[in-house]
Amino acid sequence: MKDELRRVFGRRSAAAADRRPWWDENAFESPWPGATVVEHVVDNRVFLLGLDELYRNAVKKHEQGELLACARRVASVLNVLPAVVPIEGYYTEHPDLTAYFRLMRALQEVPLKRAFEVESLTEFRRLLAVTSSPIFGSAVRNGLLPKGRDPLSAALLDVKDWTVAALTAAAAAIARHTGDYSLVGLAARSEDAVVLAALRESVVLYAEPIDGTTAPAWPKFVWQVEPHLSAAAQRFVDEFNALFGRELPPATAKYAHAFGSGVDHSRVLGRCVRLGHIVGSPTRFYHWAIDRGPHGRFEVTEFWAPEIWTSERYRGRYVPGHDNRRAQTPRRLM
Repeated sequence: MKDELRRVFGRRSAAAADRRPWWDENAFESPWPGATVVEHVVDNRVFLLGLDELYRNAVKKHEQGELLACARRVASVLNVLPAVVPIEGYYTEHPDLTAYFRLMRALQEVPLKRAFEVESLTEFRRLLAVTSSPIFGSAVRNGLLPKGRDPLSAALLDVKDWTVAALTAAAAAIARHTGDYSLVGLAARSEDAVVLAALRESVVLYAEPIDGTTAPAWPKFVWQVEPHLSAAAQRFVDEFNALFGRELPPATAKYAHAFGSGVDHSRVLGRCVRLGHIVGSPTRFYHWAIDRGPHGRFEVTEFWAPEIWTSERYRGRYVPGHDNRRAQTPRRLM
């Protein structure tokens, strides 16, 4: 069954200008005669995790290709070496993503006063356009390349005592007040800490065997996304597609299948993102991570540690097939 779903709803490369995009090609209006219809509700969480998966799949291609080439060119002209830093987020998944992450971390540390050395480069202007985009928040440029101040970043600046509840509430208020429609801003609007942690990790730089007696079911995707959220998400989609081409579908009920069919909740478990730090002896890093609670539901764990914890490291704490954790745990420093 899942093989069939992958065939029907599988991700495709960006459509050529004279072809319909994959989300229109796969927007079937009715099941085959006699099919069992299985309803899939696309609510705020499913929609945002689906958008997140679409974003990750789309942006990785550009990071491994054109953007990596741009970063290499700019770094070469500036004589900047890749940064030796922990590899966060999904950038551990492929050597080219890792290379891009290290180069971008290095370029982010280049002083703004050196911008004149590369301002004439097409490659630099492309990196500047991407990193300045509102899909990452409000651009704050203190160095060569700006960083996005999304509602969660702004909440970290505003909230004195960092807790999941306080930051989630503050980020939601900021997103609505400012009209922020960045990926994290959309997550903030949902007031769902799990979604907020998962999508923030994205921007930090499947089938059961079917026997002959079981008929395949027709998936029915029911759109239950709040209008204010889908409207803001449409602005995110428009900005992303302006940067990279028509790769993300419209955030409307017509394309509920595009967002709902690609969500694999198991891939969200263990995402860990460093949100901020306090300089001291030692320096303390503040993290959010997605765990399973006592009843199997996702929840966000917050912790401080004297070093940066990545998703790969945090997921390594789990023993496959067991609920218990390995002895290695992040130290909580209060």
